[in-house]
Amino acid sequence: MKIEGASVLVTGANRGLGKAFVEELLLRGAALIHASGRDLESLEAVSALDRDRIRPVPLDVTDAVGIQELAADTPTLDVLINNAGVDCPVPILGGDDMADLRRAMEVNYFGVLNMSRAFAPVLARSQASAIINLGSMAGFIHVADNTGYSASKAAQLMLSQGLRGQLAGQGTQVLQVLPGFIDTDMGARFPMPKASARSVAAAALDALEAGEDLVLPDVFARMSYDAFVDRPDEVMRKPEAVIGALVQRLMASQPAT
Repeated sequence: MKIEGASVLVTGANRGLGKAFVEELLLRGAALIHASGRDLESLEAVSALDRDRIRPVPLDVTDAVGIQELAADTPTLDVLINNAGVDCPVPILGGDDMADLRRAMEVNYFGVLNMSRAFAPVLARSQASAIINLGSMAGFIHVADNTGYSASKAAQLMLSQGLRGQLAGQGTQVLQVLPGFIDTDMGARFPMPKASARSVAAAALDALEAGEDLVLPDVFARMSYDAFVDRPDEVMRKPEAVIGALVQRLMASQPAT
């Protein structure tokens, strides 16, 4: 499908990767962008990019009722971009962090499910439609001290596979994006070279227009996926060691400054 002339909804559009998607959609000629965030104030900066084509939408992706109301108020939609997500750097054993662990699953998995369930009938009315789900390489290789995040992104990966099969009949493409570390607020605590948010958004939209089902939008994502495919036993037993070695390879490959 083509972005030019399309109506698109982006969750978590107020900053980081979500804002990058909005910028890239504007560049590619999207006709209308529903930019969602938890409150209108947080969406002011992104709305100012193009007030004619951007519709700011207050939305919490864990609010199933609010999502259904938004879907009922959206007569047409061509592309749904499930970008909203949360980090979860808390221990899974001991402590009092169950609320954070549950929230990671509520946003990163059930949020995507809520949006997809509500908007599938709206997408069905489009001649060419798609869902883009923003996952992570952490969904297939565990990231140290972030089990809750990895688990929620692994669940999302399986969800995308299920959606792809069930929505094929109505012609809705489902694209899973599995980036590595991105240069956003969420990625700031990782001291390594990171992909820019715009490059990830651009790669995802390129893959969408090419009709692909999966995209690894940056070098580290592709390195991680190759390790997962080539050395699955090692990834299962020592994921942090694998990631550490890949980070060293990536840093060694960067030009000196």
